[in-house]
Amino acid sequence: MPFKPCAASGTGCLRQTRVLKAESFRLAALFALLFLVLTGALMVTILWIVDGAQRTALIAANEADVTTVQNGFRDEGLDEAVEVVRQRLGTPTDTPMRRHSLPPGAYMAIENSRRDVLAGNLAAVDCQPGVFKLVLPPATGHHHRRTVLGRCADLSGGVTVFVGRDTAGLDMTRERIMNAFAWIALGTCAFAGLFGLFLGWRFMGRVDAITDTCERVIAGRLNERIPLGERGDEWDRLARAINEMLDRISALLENLKQVSSDVAHDLRTPLTRLRNRLEEARSRSGNMKDYSNAMARAIDDTDQVISLFGAVLRISQIESGSRIQTFAPICLTDLLEKIYELYLPVAEDCGHPLSRRLQAGVYMQGDEELLTQMFSNLVENSIRHTPQGANLLIELASVDGLAVASVIDDGPGVPPEERDKVLRRFYRLSTSRSTEGHGLGLSLVAAIAQLHGSRVELSDANPGLQVKVAFPQGSPAQLPA
Repeated sequence: MPFKPCAASGTGCLRQTRVLKAESFRLAALFALLFLVLTGALMVTILWIVDGAQRTALIAANEADVTTVQNGFRDEGLDEAVEVVRQRLGTPTDTPMRRHSLPPGAYMAIENSRRDVLAGNLAAVDCQPGVFKLVLPPATGHHHRRTVLGRCADLSGGVTVFVGRDTAGLDMTRERIMNAFAWIALGTCAFAGLFGLFLGWRFMGRVDAITDTCERVIAGRLNERIPLGERGDEWDRLARAINEMLDRISALLENLKQVSSDVAHDLRTPLTRLRNRLEEARSRSGNMKDYSNAMARAIDDTDQVISLFGAVLRISQIESGSRIQTFAPICLTDLLEKIYELYLPVAEDCGHPLSRRLQAGVYMQGDEELLTQMFSNLVENSIRHTPQGANLLIELASVDGLAVASVIDDGPGVPPEERDKVLRRFYRLSTSRSTEGHGLGLSLVAAIAQLHGSRVELSDANPGLQVKVAFPQGSPAQLPA
């Protein structure tokens, strides 16, 4: 993606500045620095190995020449040693030894005790013991001094031989390695800079996409979502998580708006009735008994309003997820058996045969109080909204690793188009308007099911209604001893 010039786009200029501060650019620079450090260490190692190998080769060649001169001196005396030096230096002779002459940059000299050079291509040498360096003046047409790595040896009677070789080859090798490192370092810095800018530009592009979407959401456009790529990388996972969070927030805000509207609508009736009764008590009551009756009815209306707010607050608390900390292993079979025993006399009094079909040994993790509230609401809902004589069944079975609990009746059921609506807060079927309640029972059931990682499913029981909830099944080993 090309950079926009600062003069043409303030945003482009700002992004270029931010790219240089991006974490990806800093990482690229850090890796480039690390590469340079490692390359420098490699270069020093290579220099040490190559320099050592070349120095060893020069020393070995010098030792071989010194040994040759010493052998000639020992076999035939000083004249032979001088002849060997001349032959090795390529001095014109009629002998076949000329083919063994030394390469350029080689130096030899034989001196007597008076430091007269008897043979060789050097002036008198101040010999030192062992291997040493000798600095020579610049050759003709050159400006740099020559460094010779040499070796001195005594022949006899103050006669010495010096053999040395120019270190120009070592210096040239060292210079080539240094130049190669310089080019590598330059290329690395250039590549790291360009690659860092490229990564930083892409990084800032994704950050800007997320930031712009969040700013539009803050501005009130709650339907905005971060665009997803096709690579499925960490940016897409982050964008997907943020989108899911925005979906959740949008749903909560919509739910809050709906709850506010429903609360206002449902409070209007009891508050209006409360006001009318108080007004009637003030204008028509003529004695304490009338006032007492009016106050009793007003208190009933007030209790109804308090009950409404209590139910809404309880649902909100459950939906917040705070009760998940109270989850513990429970036996769902035993819990539903208790629900059955609790509501059996109530159902019989209302003319509803109640039965159960519970699989033994079904366990789960959950909040026992909330689950008891949920199944109590379902059983009470069936008792309240089915005609007398309708059969009720509490069922529990383990299916594919899920604990599936159902409350089934053979009453009139719920029309398919109304089944999702009855789970909303304050929603009531037209056939239930005459009964007590606020339309929060199934909303509470749905909230508890969602807290336990499930959802409420309403289906046709042919005839009647089946309300089914499937929970992740647990293990009996989780139960306390």
